[in-house]
Amino acid sequence: MPRTKGPWHSRRKLTAMCAVATLLILAIDYRKSVMTEMEESKRNKQTSDFLADIDYALDTMKYMHEMQIGKAAIRPVVEEEQRVVEFYWFCRIDRFEKISTDEWTENDGLYLYNAYLDTRKNSLYPRNDVIQILTVSFRTIRHKVYCNIFDEKQYAVVEGYVREIWQRGWDPRDQFYIPNLVSCPIPKRFRSSAELYVSITSEPCRTQRVAVRVHIDRSQGKKDAVAVCVKGMDFQADISTRLVEWLEAQYLFGVSTVTMYKYTVSKQMQQVLDHFEKQGKLVQIPLTLPGHSPNLPLVRSEYIARNRQQKRRHELIPYNDCLYRHISTHRYILILDIDELIVPLQHDNYADLLANIESSLPTERISSLSFSNVFKFPAKTADASRPAHMYMMRNTMRSRKTSDHRNYGKSMTNTATVATVFNHFALHRLTPNVSGTMYIPERLGIKLHYKSTCPVEARKECAELQNDTVTDHSIDRFADELERRVNRTLLELNLIE
Repeated sequence: MPRTKGPWHSRRKLTAMCAVATLLILAIDYRKSVMTEMEESKRNKQTSDFLADIDYALDTMKYMHEMQIGKAAIRPVVEEEQRVVEFYWFCRIDRFEKISTDEWTENDGLYLYNAYLDTRKNSLYPRNDVIQILTVSFRTIRHKVYCNIFDEKQYAVVEGYVREIWQRGWDPRDQFYIPNLVSCPIPKRFRSSAELYVSITSEPCRTQRVAVRVHIDRSQGKKDAVAVCVKGMDFQADISTRLVEWLEAQYLFGVSTVTMYKYTVSKQMQQVLDHFEKQGKLVQIPLTLPGHSPNLPLVRSEYIARNRQQKRRHELIPYNDCLYRHISTHRYILILDIDELIVPLQHDNYADLLANIESSLPTERISSLSFSNVFKFPAKTADASRPAHMYMMRNTMRSRKTSDHRNYGKSMTNTATVATVFNHFALHRLTPNVSGTMYIPERLGIKLHYKSTCPVEARKECAELQNDTVTDHSIDRFADELERRVNRTLLELNLIE
């Protein structure tokens, strides 16, 4: 029989098979080595993250120990001059595709809330106007940021400057969404631009698809005295009559505008907000949480209630947004909750009170004017001469003790001298000659705090604060006019008969 010619009898076929086998072995070895490298890289990354977490925990513990012994570092609140870094050579970016209309705009892991043109004198970029961008980052920003600035005809890429709107002494942990102010110096060739847009990148000269419009207000008219700012309102229950009483008190004291940020309110409360907005006395701004935070109303309410330290950080975005909304329209902003009232004790309104204070102080040095706090817990017996819907007027008792001026006070903040604000006072100041917080004597004004229960921070004093009380006459001279205004508004809204 003739022999069958198989592959083993063909030198050419045998060579080809050997080559294929060799390539297969090499491919398997390569795949194995790649997978090994990937696993090692993954393990190294996990180890790196673990070690980073250990370093973070140790650093936090060290900082807390330094706080106890009075040696903890405090971030500066006045910035030294920075060089304007603009990228010219080989720096080409495309124009953005979209102007964001969302409440939050994500750029390279940062969540942009709003951007404002700031033409005020400042120590950071003394020869340039600045775009101030309110952003939120998850954890502290540890890398440089870059600003893509556009008008209708040109663009610029500049290095931004980051200020965290937080002091480590308040809570040294950073595993939160953290508020920041990113300052972008504007090249002088943009000085006459009518429209500006900005985006942020983590690398220079990189196109960003989405930009935000910069709020520009170049008005030079006379400013009103005080605008009130209220953080995100989140009320499942209806407190509409109390809201009317509180708002009418603000207007009675001379506040021209109340800006209220709003998560969730009842139908009746929404009716109240709409009523005053139509009168031009109130601005309401819908608010959501950034990033991966929950925004279903009930879930969000529970999240806010259970995450107190995160809540404190989130509040700083609307507070600072309110500051920048009013730098061209008001001389001061006053950050209040709707259970707080600052009462002028020797003057009829805030404008006269401020005129008295400013008569002995150069206004360019004022950052914030703080008013001391007294608590007003629910009275055992209410003033029956006032209607049931006059919640504040019926509560005539206050704690005898005035809180330490460093605790629970609220401030009127000067919009001409301050870069950022905290709940209780100005934080970053624009220039070195601006002073720190000034404490106003109690004889001129007092903050009434209508609390349903004693705050947890005051637990050691709660028995004294709740039981050692005196009659409060601070608001008596305003009471009749306030009641008249409240009755009129409630009747107009059909909230009383």
